Amino acid sequence: MVMRGGVLLLLLVHAVPALCQEKLETKLVVQQGGREIGREEFSFRQGRGQGQPGSTLIAAARYPATNPNTRLAATLERTPEFALAKFQLDVEGPSGTTVILAAGSGARLIVRTVAKGSESGRELPGGPDVLILDDGVFSLYSQVADLATPAGRPLTAIFPRTGKRASFTARREAGNGGSVTLSGDIAGTLVTDGAGRLQRLELPAQQTIVSRAE
Repeated sequence: MVMRGGVLLLLLVHAVPALCQEKLETKLVVQQGGREIGREEFSFRQGRGQGQPGSTLIAAARYPATNPNTRLAATLERTPEFALAKFQLDVEGPSGTTVILAAGSGARLIVRTVAKGSESGRELPGGPDVLILDDGVFSLYSQVADLATPAGRPLTAIFPRTGKRASFTARREAGNGGSVTLSGDIAGTLVTDGAGRLQRLELPAQQTIVSRAE
């Protein structure tokens, strides 16, 4: 597949390790079936690289929390309109490290995967209602809260590490702070704090609960 030169160049320019070089402010506990399976830390700040407007989320997760065999590091940059500007996910596991890069290009989403001895790229439908999530980096769900509406907004999530695609609706609950109800391929509830950072996420179908560490 031929990828647009400008977007491909952007991905290559940003193909640097996302492993965090800064202190992460917020800690999450990931439980499945009532048992802790991992931990995540993240920071959220205004502004993007090179002083551009928007926001940046940097996260690091480990599974299990002690002596992890899988580590994930993610960087998500979005424009002031919440559109994807840059995404990078580094996955470190027993078989080595895989780097996944993504960038928006109008109505298209360009995704590139770089692993030891292999590279691949693909174009996917994009747009303002498409966001990138991951089954191991749950702070990314804060994007859903930003896009949710009281009437319910249809969204599409792409999980580039697994290739999964999910259609769901995000409805912001009236008079309940940052609470959002999810229905469809992704069903559950999420709560964000006053700064828009993930505070709690419940996904009953996966028996997964993500909460702030005390």
